[in-house]
Order: sequence, then structure tokens, then C-alpha cells
Amino acid sequence: MNELINCREAAKVAKVSTRTILRAIQARQLDAVKIGEGKTCSYMISRSAVAEYIHRRGRK
Repeated sequence: MNELINCREAAKVAKVSTRTILRAIQARQLDAVKIGEGKTCSYMISRSAVAEYIHRRGRK
């Protein structure tokens, strides 16, 4: 099973801001699992999804 990380960790891995990660999730460019509801929700993202996102953006 692939490790799940939060948005802050995903942002560090992808070398982008947390807001960029959230925008990518909302635009369906990055697969994530939503935990909770409303303003207090958070997302969990697999490391492989982050790697695919980085690859699509052209970063290494």
C-alpha cells in the first residue's frame, strides 16, 4: 500500500505552496481523499499521486 501524506507534506515534496496543492485537488489534477466536511476538512494524498503530479508539471 502506498503511503498517504497531508497537503503540507505534499507541497514540500512537489516544491510548491500548500495552496497550489489545494488548487490542484480542486481542479482534479491531483487525486486525494477528503477527510471531514466544510472548512475544517483536510485531504490525504498518496505519494504516487504526488509523483505523477510532479511528472505532469514537468519537474524532476
